[in-house]
Amino acid sequence: MGDWVEVGQVVKLQVHRRRQRDKGVYRLDPLAEVSTLRLTPDGSIGFDGRSWIVDSHHRYHPEGATHRPGRALSIGFTSHYEDIWNRFTPIPLGASGENLIVSSDEVVSEGELDGGIRIGTPQASIVVKDARVAEPCVAFTRLVTGRAEASAHELAEDRERLRNGIRGFVMPLDGIDLFDVVPGAPVAIRAA
Repeated sequence: MGDWVEVGQVVKLQVHRRRQRDKGVYRLDPLAEVSTLRLTPDGSIGFDGRSWIVDSHHRYHPEGATHRPGRALSIGFTSHYEDIWNRFTPIPLGASGENLIVSSDEVVSEGELDGGIRIGTPQASIVVKDARVAEPCVAFTRLVTGRAEASAHELAEDRERLRNGIRGFVMPLDGIDLFDVVPGAPVAIRAA
């Protein structure tokens, strides 16, 4: 593996107060922007300036329905949103539901994340590994395309365009103690 290469900085942090999909509809109102995202082995919690909010993917979320260790953290890139905006309808930055959005001039592929993602400075950082593509569900594709009534079959081609990480990446938080992420934190990946 090569040296760490900074790809950008954290520009937005958010948590899911509850599931985003509801009866085939992809909702944005469960998302809450936060000023601090605390990463724990059980998932993320966010501080909104008044209180801590447990992300719906956290092991101890009150609804407990969406905890899957491999999806404890999600990351997206501004360049991926630009790709969506150029191909489809404008959606708000963060509408894909990622916990953190990173500024980036280039589209980042799953393969480029094989060496891990470093969040923070070299002196105070964590490395998360095992990033996988977040699969674009039918409900999300309906939102992006503005085709609320389209079937999965009708959306197959559009879903394919959203694959390969354009929808973002998910990963476990194995081996993490506690780490707080704030806007402006640098994010780096290992050069091949």
